[in-house]
Amino acid sequence: MNGFVRKRGKSSWQLVFDLPRGPDGRRRQARHTIRGTKREAEVKLRELLHAVDRGEYVRPTKETVGAFLGRWLETYVATNVSPRTERDYRGIVTRYLLPQIGTIPLPALRPDHVQGLYAALMTRGLSGRTVLHTHRVLSEALFHAVKWQLIARNVCTAVDPPRAERKEMTTLDAAGVSHFFATAESSRYHDVLFVALYTGLRRSEFLGLKWSEIDLERGRISVVAGLHRLAGRGMVLLPTKTARSRRQISITGEVIDVLRLVRRRQIEQRLASGSAWHESGFVFTDTSGNPIDPDRVTKEFVRLARLAGLEPVRLHDLRHTHASLMLQAGVHPKVVSERLGHASVAITMDVYSHVLPGIQEEAAERFARLLGHVSAG
Repeated sequence: MNGFVRKRGKSSWQLVFDLPRGPDGRRRQARHTIRGTKREAEVKLRELLHAVDRGEYVRPTKETVGAFLGRWLETYVATNVSPRTERDYRGIVTRYLLPQIGTIPLPALRPDHVQGLYAALMTRGLSGRTVLHTHRVLSEALFHAVKWQLIARNVCTAVDPPRAERKEMTTLDAAGVSHFFATAESSRYHDVLFVALYTGLRRSEFLGLKWSEIDLERGRISVVAGLHRLAGRGMVLLPTKTARSRRQISITGEVIDVLRLVRRRQIEQRLASGSAWHESGFVFTDTSGNPIDPDRVTKEFVRLARLAGLEPVRLHDLRHTHASLMLQAGVHPKVVSERLGHASVAITMDVYSHVLPGIQEEAAERFARLLGHVSAG
């Protein structure tokens, strides 16, 4: 690559150098103006030529971090991620990134700016998990800035984000499960919560179930979508995010009986409602046939847990209870992982590591009982 320095004014120099030829084969040049001595200009020219040779040169831009993030959301995010993920990304950009680093010119963003961002967020009382998620969103955005040749490197790779603290998990034992459902007996969401516990599905998954995805004769449920509430769009049924999340799980006679009862009641409600009934196909509906608002189920669970004296337990802990009780019953972790829709059994083992010590001890005792007393001498 060729280049030269020419004087523009007092202590001002223009650097002119060749860029790789464009797609049409035409010659391309870049021009930079800097202030300083001629020697400093020559050193800068060599740096730029070296960057061009390595394919790391990017044209200077005055675009701010905030302007770029807005453009990234409207072009890449809006067309490449799920609506729920897009909502989460927009929330993080709006609440955390724009107020702290939005006015910084994109090429001027440094690792210390980003590290300072994380420190400021932690000072505000945000959890390490939230700040780590913010880091991941910013890093993904800057990855595309590099890919689009707007900056030379992703500064997030030079920053240490906080570790995500493990969320406290509260699970119920068999007695706790019985006590909770005795308390929930008269709740209109009793059957919903019963299916949630016995399947281990996520809230979006059990509320997004449709009758067409349930085979009561064979005792199978196909999990293919989730029901979400999105700002500006209301309740939306979205496909599961990954291939592992799309799965089939077996259900027991207890669940089949509950689902048959739910279907019978739904038919009665449909007949009573007449033309006011909305045939949505969902398993769990309100009295008009519309899907149930996820937040209503969560609020009712919180009320019931408080009434039963189990207030620390969250709705999502029914899923944890399902997995923990299965592992304690000796079900293979891979089977539990497949039921939960985890990406790998390693995730299951990590999340439920607190259950494993007791399982290991029981396995060792079973092995010893199987062999009986064998002399070591």
